[in-house]
Amino acid sequence: MYRLYIDEVGTDDVQSVSEDNERYLSLTGVAMQVAEARDELAPRFAAIKATVFNHDPDDPIIFHRKKIVKSNGAFSGLREQQRRDEFDALILSAMADCQYRVITALIDKKAMLAKWRWTNKQPYHYLIEVLVEKYVQFLERQGAIGDIMPEGRLGKKDERLQSAFIEVKSKGTFYVSRDRMKERIPSSHLKFRYKRDNVAGLQLADLIAHPSHMLIRARMGHEVSLGSFCKQVEALLKSQKYDRSPSSGAIVGYGMKWLP
Repeated sequence: MYRLYIDEVGTDDVQSVSEDNERYLSLTGVAMQVAEARDELAPRFAAIKATVFNHDPDDPIIFHRKKIVKSNGAFSGLREQQRRDEFDALILSAMADCQYRVITALIDKKAMLAKWRWTNKQPYHYLIEVLVEKYVQFLERQGAIGDIMPEGRLGKKDERLQSAFIEVKSKGTFYVSRDRMKERIPSSHLKFRYKRDNVAGLQLADLIAHPSHMLIRARMGHEVSLGSFCKQVEALLKSQKYDRSPSSGAIVGYGMKWLP
């Protein structure tokens, strides 16, 4: 049994698309066996929190990339370079050792709005379509079934993502029929969970989503600025963790796709 943990970078707002930080939206999915998340990832993350931050297990620290980068709140100790280096090494080791595959779909909302044939102007629809399609193809190669767990945003965003998921499953895509989708993803409900739930898979997706987003932007020919940790995560994604063709090793079309 697999689970696809999903995190997003950007916003689905289609009213503001002029600036780079508003124009691009991506969804990153981390496909991991539930047993792997329970037996390997969650204990590794708990050990890092105890070792580096001496955290209270009854009031756990939640890994959140933005706070980690800025050394805010519970992560203020990372302003000490020695502790930062220790944390980076432990996180990268956990990322490398655990078994999972990454799929990221990115959309240029400004370009989407300019395409007259794209009658559906909800970017979530196109991104979840790609993720579900690629996830089903991955599950077929594994001979497995799975479900999907996005990080919830509460309110309308969750509703839009759920609606897009139902529509994709009811119709299928050009490459994957609805029957194939139903066979591999039996549930029609996304398993929304939130930061407070301390889900290790979602915390991993949060740490991976931004580097993957920027890597795709770079592949699109955009100028991007990357920190040293982000570069190390990107290298790991490219060498090991992106889903890829079992025959050619190609990543584009498997572990990454951008639209339009």
